[in-house]
This record gives sequence, structure tokens and C-alpha cells, in this order.
Amino acid sequence: MKIFGLSLDGELEPSRAVQKQHAQLGALYGALGGIAFALTTSSVDLILHRDLPLGFEFGFLTSYGLIVVLGLSVIGFVTCWAVETWRGLFYGAVIAAALVLVGSLMQSGEATTGMKFMVLVFILMPIAVLVLPVAWVLRWLAERHTQARSSRYCASIVALLFAIAVTFGAAGGYFMRMPDRAVRAVRFLHVLVQQTSASDGNALAKLPGFAEQAGGAYRMYEASSPDSTEGFDVRVHYDDGYTFSCTVIAYPGQDPYLSVCKAGE
Repeated sequence: MKIFGLSLDGELEPSRAVQKQHAQLGALYGALGGIAFALTTSSVDLILHRDLPLGFEFGFLTSYGLIVVLGLSVIGFVTCWAVETWRGLFYGAVIAAALVLVGSLMQSGEATTGMKFMVLVFILMPIAVLVLPVAWVLRWLAERHTQARSSRYCASIVALLFAIAVTFGAAGGYFMRMPDRAVRAVRFLHVLVQQTSASDGNALAKLPGFAEQAGGAYRMYEASSPDSTEGFDVRVHYDDGYTFSCTVIAYPGQDPYLSVCKAGE
């Protein structure tokens, strides 16, 4: 029985060598998608908002980006190890859901260990259903790769499969772009930096050392504020090393405004 191009009973030979080879293909395609996701996530805002002096998030690539690549590799390996497709999809979806939930819960510092465990138990399966397409795509790519080895157009088919994996990863990274309110917050601070002088009475003019940076080149980095559900922490880093950060509040339908600014952060 086939569903969306995959035989639920599987098309693999029940041998360790074949399973290992198939699982390695799944890990390879997972890594390709993860790399494309991480690179796109780090650069999509620079491409979409070239009028803003946004900085490239190298820190994301070496932290969360690496975690995503490793996580998708593990999901691909587990999904493609099982002989039966349905079993591989089930295992892969559960692993993917567990990784997503554990990552989210680790960032929830206020929740107790017991609460985190309960959330993990009761929400695991619903999340697994949502991430099932990820496991399906990795299994499909690995099976198409295996079938392509006996084709005279093997190189072309494999190149196409690589492109599909990269496209899916890049598409996921595109949806990680800054929301509109974050863009408004960054643009608001960018304009304020350009227009603020030492005689102004706003929070920027009061920052130690800010007046000496007039006309200097800088890069901006944005993140959601942990102190406000409607705020964004925008860090400004000058080429000479001077740094300050501001929390910009951006309510929907209203002009952004400064909450607080601190130098050296």
C-alpha cells in the first residue's frame, strides 16, 4: 500500500547493511536541509531589508544552527533506519517532536521540572503529528536516492534530490524572518540613531559615549525582549567596538517607542 509515494510496508531489504546505508542517506538529507535552514535564517533579513544595517548572526550558526543540523540528521537517520515505512515515520516524528519540545522547555526557565515533564508527556503526540511531514520528506528523499542508483541518470536525479532538500530547508528558514513589528522596531531605532544629537533629551542622547559615535558605521541585531511581550531588544554594535542596546516597544497599529537603553550591552 502506497501513500504519497511511499510504501507503508517499506521497500528495503531486511539486512543491517541496507538499513545502515539507508539511514545514512536520511541523515545526509537531514543535514543538507538543516544547513540550508540555518544559512537562510541567518541571512534572510539582510536580503529582505537591505536598507537597514543588519548584522549577520554568526552566533546563531554556531549554536542553534548547529543544533538544527544535528537534530535533522538524527531525525533522518531514525526515520530511514526502519524497514517498514510506517514504523520509520512514527519513530522519526516522535523524535522530532521530542527535540522540539525539549528545546522549547529548556528555554522556559519559570516552569518547574514536574510541569515540563507533564507538558512533554501530554503534548508529545500532537506535536509528532504536526512534524510528521518532515520525517516523510526525509524518508522519500532517501528512497528516491536508493532507487536512482540503478538509473542511467543517477547523477542528475541525485542532484535534483539535493536541490529539493536544500529548497525545503531554505523555505523553513524563510519563515523565521523578522516579523513586521520587529522590522518597525529596528527601523525606528535606526532612524533615531541617525537623527539624535547630544542636545536631544531622549534615552539615546543620555547614553555614555553615544555622542562621540556620531556618523560612525554600525550593525544592528534584533531579538524578542524577555521583559515585554510587545518589545524587541535591538543591539547596536559600532565598528570601533562601542555597543549599546535598547528595548523598543512596538504595539500593533502604533508607532514604536523606546523603553530603556543601556550602553555596553
